Amino acid sequence: MSKTIIIALFNQSGGVAKTTLTQNLGYHLASNQNRVLVVDMDPQASLTNFMGVDPESLKKTLYNAIIDEEPLFIYPETIHEMNLVPTNITLSAAELLLPTADAREYRLKEALAPIKDEYDFILIDCPPSLGILSILSLTAATHLVVPIQCQFKSFLGTDLLLDTVGRVRKKLN
Repeated sequence: MSKTIIIALFNQSGGVAKTTLTQNLGYHLASNQNRVLVVDMDPQASLTNFMGVDPESLKKTLYNAIIDEEPLFIYPETIHEMNLVPTNITLSAAELLLPTADAREYRLKEALAPIKDEYDFILIDCPPSLGILSILSLTAATHLVVPIQCQFKSFLGTDLLLDTVGRVRKKLN
């Protein structure tokens, strides 16, 4: 059994610091001699940008693993002692293509399987939605972090988020 911890950083709201937390948590884990892979599961590609990689210049991204079932593309350079699975806007097409795909919920988990033992931690920066890309992330994860702003309005969507997590846990993971 793998000892790799796969953490999905998930909230259906935008602007709650999922990407910032993913990058900073990854950096601190890597600084403590852990092998860290960060996965940009958001078609907005903020994590890819924050890591200093131009998303539009990429010929291969997470899309190729999720849709074409190719081996997972890991950016060839280590960035801040971490490895990166980058993405770009093409991942948004996955939302349209995945509903008819076989075993769609397991596509990320299957893509990570061959390489996961090479890492101590895999951090998945989820998109700000309850869509299929988030479901793939939750299915692949062993752990979950839900960043929430400390304001009343921020707590209002938490029930829906927890319902989604509960359904994924019951049926997929």
